[in-house]
Amino acid sequence: MTDHNKDIATAFSKGEFSSVYDKLADNIEWNIVGERLLKGKEEMTAYCQKTAQYFSEVDTDFRLMNVIAEGNQVMINGTAEFISKSNKSTYISSCDVYSFEENKLREIYSYCIRTNKS
Repeated sequence: MTDHNKDIATAFSKGEFSSVYDKLADNIEWNIVGERLLKGKEEMTAYCQKTAQYFSEVDTDFRLMNVIAEGNQVMINGTAEFISKSNKSTYISSCDVYSFEENKLREIYSYCIRTNKS
């Protein structure tokens, strides 16, 4: 189960949201700490679709540094660079903590901080 959970979490952290929609619990919660709390599969997929639209309008470079799985939890930290059409870059350092329940993704805590490129 741990490898299966790692695959789901990795896809999500890389912005491949639609590939995991069928793995979301109906009562999923996504806490983007300091920004918003999304509750339920419908609210979360709507937000993911909006985010995916943004990703399609910029060049993205996701770099996952650590993927740690134990039991029903997966933690991934990494960086993302978003380059706009005007060549402006935004850098994010992030850590996502995933919790699984009954083979479904039940809860995500995301910590995202704007940083300078390192």
